[in-house]
Amino acid sequence: MDAPMMLIVALVLTICALVFQIIGLASPYWVYLESGPAKVYSGLWKTCTELQETTDCRDFDEVKDWLEAVQAMSILGFLVLLVAVVMTILKLFVMKDNKPVLFAGIGTSFAGGIFILITVAVYAAKTNDLYDNFDFDYHFAFAFSIIAMITAFAAGGVMIFGMMKE
Repeated sequence: MDAPMMLIVALVLTICALVFQIIGLASPYWVYLESGPAKVYSGLWKTCTELQETTDCRDFDEVKDWLEAVQAMSILGFLVLLVAVVMTILKLFVMKDNKPVLFAGIGTSFAGGIFILITVAVYAAKTNDLYDNFDFDYHFAFAFSIIAMITAFAAGGVMIFGMMKE
């Protein structure tokens, strides 16, 4: 595979990481818990309770400091991945001979992955402490954020590999 094809693959991976992160960021399905007839699912922004066919979703009344940090890291991961998409598009179509744009794309792709890694790690650690006495499961939005992180790292790796081919 030649270098421009590698950049196209990296662009597709970066766009996929961005979409996965949007899903993870916006969905209230990070944790799922069943307690008797009640089903509770929670995300970064709200918690929902489902009881006898009725669902009630509420924003968090009081946001703990660790959750604010997780929200901030998740938003930063999204924004940095957005920059990675822009840098990859610029390198691929506009500034084809400009190496610093490629370095920026690589750096932002890895930075987005690191921000999401921090998000997932802190959320998992604090959730385990919070729901210690309950049997809960991590849900799809949590998994989508993990997939976004892996995809962002893969995109950065493909960009590095493509740069070495040039």
